[in-house]
Amino acid sequence: MENNTFGSRLKALRISKRLTQENFANLFYLNKSSISKYEKDKNLPENQLLIKIADFFEVSVDYLLCRTDQPKLLPSNPKPMTCEEFLESYVFSNEEVNSFSSYFSFPESFKQEVLDFINFKSSNGK
Repeated sequence: MENNTFGSRLKALRISKRLTQENFANLFYLNKSSISKYEKDKNLPENQLLIKIADFFEVSVDYLLCRTDQPKLLPSNPKPMTCEEFLESYVFSNEEVNSFSSYFSFPESFKQEVLDFINFKSSNGK
């Protein structure tokens, strides 16, 4: 079963928690028929209920609504990355990687000049 609709994702999450439609409905003070309609994509819950469902399953609302395939919420205050972590987390061209690597080895005064230049180019390009 593909999880590319709200209903299919809700059903997969419910089953992963070993909940029947009735058990799940009772958690949110709903009728079993409401859950059935959600899982068949005949209805969508209202916004506040959608948020509660996402919180219950510890997924994002965007995941439930198929706006992303990443179920987990991103941390709201992630720890700062090291230079190496940053470079490994994105896909850059070789030229960009070499430029970033060079930048991080610059003395602070050179780094500031580079940042000033980027800010200048950004403000003039708008």
